[in-house]
Amino acid sequence: MLNSLRIAFSTLTLLPVSPKEWKGSDVKTSVAFYPLVGALLGGLLALLSLIHLNHSLLLLLILFTWVVGTAAFHLDGLADCCDGFFGGATPEERRRIMKDSATGAYGVTGIALDLLFKYSLVSGILAAGEAWKTLLLIPLAARWAVTLSCAVFKAPPGDKGLGSEVMGFPTPLFAVATLLSLAAGIALLRLQGLTVLLIAGLVALGMGFLSQSKVKGLTGDGLGATIELGEIACLFFVVATFHTGFIQL
Repeated sequence: MLNSLRIAFSTLTLLPVSPKEWKGSDVKTSVAFYPLVGALLGGLLALLSLIHLNHSLLLLLILFTWVVGTAAFHLDGLADCCDGFFGGATPEERRRIMKDSATGAYGVTGIALDLLFKYSLVSGILAAGEAWKTLLLIPLAARWAVTLSCAVFKAPPGDKGLGSEVMGFPTPLFAVATLLSLAAGIALLRLQGLTVLLIAGLVALGMGFLSQSKVKGLTGDGLGATIELGEIACLFFVVATFHTGFIQL
């Protein structure tokens, strides 16, 4: 179990805690710890949001930590999906493009838009007051969404990447991860916290079905894109609904 925890952190963050030996069963079990990784990342962002600093500087600090803390792994996955999904004509060609280490115009555009959206949306969160609750929950919710993806979808035929090793996530472990994530959502934002998790889950399902249609399965890049798009969707929901009084931060 400790190896699974270390694999989860080394997969989703820049922390150098990778075990010497990666067993297939440990890699699959590591998915259960993804929400915990998200909670700790969110906790760091939440602490930063409490610093008394100029709004723009605080915003940049949070965004910088968000990107660096994950070593931009998920941004890379988003970029690869943008290049492959929009740059190839067949599933085989799309997968070949996604495996290419070079980033194309679609990928660069995807990263730029991702950071622009997050910059604007986090700015709105900080202006709303008590932003720490949202900043703690959203990274958790996006990584819980990946546990859903791993439980529901399969890797493309012949795929040998890390994504293929985490697919087929056991249902009992998914249930535990879901219950704990729901408890965190209720504790932080009550009913609205459940809505945030629901939105993250819908993004995961949408990304999974899109990836199936494009490359015949869900890859590790698709999981990274799921996290990035899930975070943006949840941030957008909170910002869009806060002024209606629906979200009680």
